[in-house]
Amino acid sequence: MRIGVDIDGVISDSYPIWLQELNRHYGKNIPFIDDYDMHVAFDVTTEDMNDFFETNIERLLMMPEPVPGAKEGIETLLQEGHEIIYITARTPEQKDLTVRWFALREIHHKHVLFTGFGSKVDFVKEWGIEAFIEDYQVNAKLIAECGVPVFLLNASYNQQELPPGITRCHSWEEIITGIQELCPNNL
Repeated sequence: MRIGVDIDGVISDSYPIWLQELNRHYGKNIPFIDDYDMHVAFDVTTEDMNDFFETNIERLLMMPEPVPGAKEGIETLLQEGHEIIYITARTPEQKDLTVRWFALREIHHKHVLFTGFGSKVDFVKEWGIEAFIEDYQVNAKLIAECGVPVFLLNASYNQQELPPGITRCHSWEEIITGIQELCPNNL
């Protein structure tokens, strides 16, 4: 299968680092994010939040470690013959940092596509994605509406009820099991 994989919150354990850095910057002590739009949690404008990220982008993208099980999960999927296509909301200008992060963590990264905060659906269709691993429920819903099964990695900010076509997973092991169930011939 050709599997689409998001980066932040799925491969890169970005949100704990971002939360730590945002708390330090804004002088707050927010323990977790329950809204994907972080500016809401920090009670600042989108522009202010964007300025913070632009000013600190290298640190914010390079500091996170992989999500537990992600590296091993990607290796398992590749060993089973699947193709991995990363589709991220990061901007094309962040490509060098993103590729460097993958290389430093020794995570396979042949195809990395950047939507620049646009919809991932166009890439899903263009690349013939057959399953997707995501953490942002809005993206998961749009992708599932295209008939592509989505494995939603559980997070504090994606606790809404799931529509059909989306399976909530609490670990990379559950994601691998779900994909294996879609492709029983690969077992």
